[in-house]
Amino acid sequence: MRIVSMSPEFIEDVVSIHCPRWRELTLEYRLKECGYWGDPRIFSWYLEALYSAGGKVIIALDGDDVVGEAEVVPEKFPTPVGKHAYLQMVWVKQEARRAGVGRALVRECESISKNMGLYNLDTIPTREATPFFLELGFREVESQILMEARSRPAPEQPKVEEATREEFPASAQMIAGQTRPSSFLWELLWEREEVGLPSPRVVKVRVGMWQLIVALFQPTKWDDHLYTLIWAPMKVGLGQIFNSAEVSLTLAYEMGIEKVRTQTWCKYRTAFEGAGFEPITRLRWMRKELNKKS
Repeated sequence: MRIVSMSPEFIEDVVSIHCPRWRELTLEYRLKECGYWGDPRIFSWYLEALYSAGGKVIIALDGDDVVGEAEVVPEKFPTPVGKHAYLQMVWVKQEARRAGVGRALVRECESISKNMGLYNLDTIPTREATPFFLELGFREVESQILMEARSRPAPEQPKVEEATREEFPASAQMIAGQTRPSSFLWELLWEREEVGLPSPRVVKVRVGMWQLIVALFQPTKWDDHLYTLIWAPMKVGLGQIFNSAEVSLTLAYEMGIEKVRTQTWCKYRTAFEGAGFEPITRLRWMRKELNKKS
């Protein structure tokens, strides 16, 4: 087995290890089951966003066959957990599992992280994958909570102005929706309609002296909910976060979507509960601290 950098000729092969029967299945089913990795055109768009955010993609080859894939993206902007490299994906072909492929991919991602000048490698594992990451030395350092609310008009609406792609809030931290590095999430908001995904709504929200950015997007046209991302100044309080959550519900109401979801840090939970969000599940934010000398 050898590990190499991702290149365009492997796009369909990578889609095939995530979604083996993708050629036979409807696009709706593929995106529901496999996400961005279920369709070559959408996966290509996703990769462009990842590369724009400074990310790297590697694949594991057994001969000429792709048997695994991993993605790592730097987070160099403010977050509650500091700067880190984010292990966005580790996936091994079903028939090649339990043979050390996943471990080899993670080791290579550790090297990539250090080459980026980042010595914390973070990830949010699924419940099933958590034992694998614990064995590799990852430990929980924070937690997030997935929440959902019904859309509705807010009693009072703060001033809202449309935001553009060029207005990435580099000095702000993500208080909601940080399931990937912030610049990567920002890149994934744009040009969605070019690959058949619903267009987002991205606005600047003025709450007193604070400016926050609220983004809402429907993962696919078949999903029954919008997903909310919120960027806020470092010293923002729970009151301003509550107001931004209210804005997300109002915007969703105006867009005609009944449900709104977000994934926020547990310390901000009460602000979202005040706006009517209810918890669905708690998620571990895990980290492996990398040796600077090795």
